Amino acid sequence: MFNSNNLRGRLFRGVTLNFLAVVFNQGSTFFASIIVARILLKQGFGEYAIIQSTLQMLAILAQLTTAYTVLKFVSEYRSTDILRSGRIIGASSLVAFVMATSGAVIISLLAPWIADTALNSPNLSSGLISGIGFFFFSVINGYQTGALSGLEAYKSLAKAGAISGLSAVTMIAIGAWIWELNGALVGLSIGASVRCAIHFFYLNLECKKSKIKPIYRGSLALERETILNFVLPTAIISYYSIPLLWFANSLLFRQPNGYGETALYMAALNIKNLILFIPNIINNVVFSILNNLIGINQLSKYRKLVNLNVKITFLATFTGGLIIALFSNLILGLYGENFIDARKILALLLISAVFEATSGAIYQTIQTRGRIWLSLFTMNIPVVLIFVISSTILVPQLSGIGLAISCVIMSFSQLIITKILDININK
Repeated sequence: MFNSNNLRGRLFRGVTLNFLAVVFNQGSTFFASIIVARILLKQGFGEYAIIQSTLQMLAILAQLTTAYTVLKFVSEYRSTDILRSGRIIGASSLVAFVMATSGAVIISLLAPWIADTALNSPNLSSGLISGIGFFFFSVINGYQTGALSGLEAYKSLAKAGAISGLSAVTMIAIGAWIWELNGALVGLSIGASVRCAIHFFYLNLECKKSKIKPIYRGSLALERETILNFVLPTAIISYYSIPLLWFANSLLFRQPNGYGETALYMAALNIKNLILFIPNIINNVVFSILNNLIGINQLSKYRKLVNLNVKITFLATFTGGLIIALFSNLILGLYGENFIDARKILALLLISAVFEATSGAIYQTIQTRGRIWLSLFTMNIPVVLIFVISSTILVPQLSGIGLAISCVIMSFSQLIITKILDININK
């Protein structure tokens, strides 16, 4: 099943199936956002977008990098050490469940404070509680998706994406139509729960196929080195960067007419993410194969795949960005006539997408080599600070355009630093 000699076949099959999975997942998010914008209009969509992004940020933090951890180590050891692969899956599932449960309780208790202090809108407290299921199941989904990707079970991911994507769009649309903002967020939660249940089924099935049995008892203690050298620095990166990135973005909705400006920015951001989904698909598949090649000591194939991935990622993002830029008025018009005003924001975000995707492809050499502590101090900390400082200066003056310019500055800085690190690591 994991024959290293059939590298092209594995890459093509993985990319094709993962493409279908992401089309349904990203596509459902895109179409659901259009439906919500049409039903709730500009102000309501802005509120929906900021609650969703806040809960998503908290879910990523609560995962404690279980998605990346299980993806890296299952793909690396599935061919040589199925016992350790089972420990990684078991440990990740325990961490995810504990963090999802405790996080959901904390958010429920602090919802009024988060809405008042962080979101500057006390009336959004009920919305945060309505979306609590989205937070909970997103945390669980993180480790499940990572494990399935690590096993190269992209067919299962595609099936799960199709079912859960259609379910999410339906539930969000019905909720928004009947109960408006809170209904849309309840629908978001139901969609996440369906995805979690489907992933649970397929993960058990794929583990049995690979003869991997998840091990729970003592798994955390036995993976002490993994926690110290990979989980800990990756978690620090998340806990440092994600809140600061959220703070920089929150500067926008704190401006006059902030939620209207946020709606324009989020619409442009959703469209930008569309051109990133192909590079993300390829990177996800390549990351699993690269770790597997390290595990079986195929380093020449490893470097060839890295170089190929960087070239494909750049060309795919550049071409996709150019096409979307040419038809930006038409695409933004899907959200409503008022959203065409976001075309300048979109143009800037498309430029940042090219830098972001290319640096992400290069960054895989740092991740697969386990040089996370190095990237924390030399890349992650300075790049995020650059974004926060530039946003603080530009957003009060230029609103959404200022935030988009900050994204370009940040992504370009990240690309330069990442390439320097890559050169030094592979000398």
